[in-house]
Amino acid sequence: MHIASLLLFGLVVGMLSGLLGIGGGIVLVPGLMLLFGLAQPEAQGTSLAVLSLPIAVCAALVYWQHGYVRLSTAGLIACGFTVGAVVGASLIPYAPAAALRAVFGGMLLYIGFLFVLQPPSPQPKAILPQALAATLVWIVARVWRRRRGVGRPAPAPWDVEYHI
Repeated sequence: MHIASLLLFGLVVGMLSGLLGIGGGIVLVPGLMLLFGLAQPEAQGTSLAVLSLPIAVCAALVYWQHGYVRLSTAGLIACGFTVGAVVGASLIPYAPAAALRAVFGGMLLYIGFLFVLQPPSPQPKAILPQALAATLVWIVARVWRRRRGVGRPAPAPWDVEYHI
């Protein structure tokens, strides 16, 4: 596995965690399985090693005793996750609640469909990073517009309906 891709993955998961309050079971475990080819127990154990180390240390130790934790992977993702969580959490005051609900629900549906339908081709591996990148770009654009005070453009006169 490439160090840069693990750090970037940790950064994205950290941002989503800080921004949406999600992480391990919803993004980190499926991402480790789909993007990095970890088996589910390895992904779960590595996720436990990444998230809330003081809280999950006992469970992570059990996974580690059975050989299901990749410490180097967990360490690299944790570095990116820490920075990403701070960045994501700092965006919260500027992110519209409706947008957060839509992104959270969309991610849940997307990942749920991947796991339920179990696609036979490796194509979802290429789609997941693109979907995450598009979602992050959309959120950043919305935040940027709100910070600059740019609202929606006024409707053109022919788009306005008058009811008497």
